[in-house]
Amino acid sequence: MNQLELAITRIIADLNASRRQWALIGGLAVSARTEPRTTRDVDVAVAVADDAEAESLISELMRAGYSVHAAVEQLETGRLATMRLLPPGAARTMAIVDLLFASSGIEVDLVGRATVLEILPGLALPVATIGDLIALKVLSRDDDRRPQDAADLRALIREATEQDVALARASAAAIGQRGFNRGRDLDAMLEEVLHRFARA
Repeated sequence: MNQLELAITRIIADLNASRRQWALIGGLAVSARTEPRTTRDVDVAVAVADDAEAESLISELMRAGYSVHAAVEQLETGRLATMRLLPPGAARTMAIVDLLFASSGIEVDLVGRATVLEILPGLALPVATIGDLIALKVLSRDDDRRPQDAADLRALIREATEQDVALARASAAAIGQRGFNRGRDLDAMLEEVLHRFARA
């Protein structure tokens, strides 16, 4: 078992023990929904009611041996957006775990819509839908610093059904309505990538 697989299995066990609802997002989720690609991080959306619940979970994980690598606040809303953790006993080369609580404002919704997929042999877990992953990728896209986002969007849109596209539009709109769009016109950005990758 490699470092990434170890990090996945550990955080899954610990999140399940905490009785939190969660779903895989990020590169691993894109790989599960499209074609396998390399990634070094484990990105997980966690459904919490507020920052106090997020902080309670982080405290539980720290008692279990995790260490905080970085914390990111959502500036527009003042919410705890993301907590970057090192798993217990992590070496410098071990995968980092990113827990997203209020990065997009749709975490609770996307967790509720996630479906279970086998991401590794014998390991099945809830994975965000294609529509939600498209919306998240449009939100985070940065062609200069994150060139993989465009490739992920191309792969996701290639696999998307009309229902997936409709959900992507609804999720992008929800992100904006809730004030998590980071000053971006997500609706326009989504239409641009749908047109660019021939799903307008």
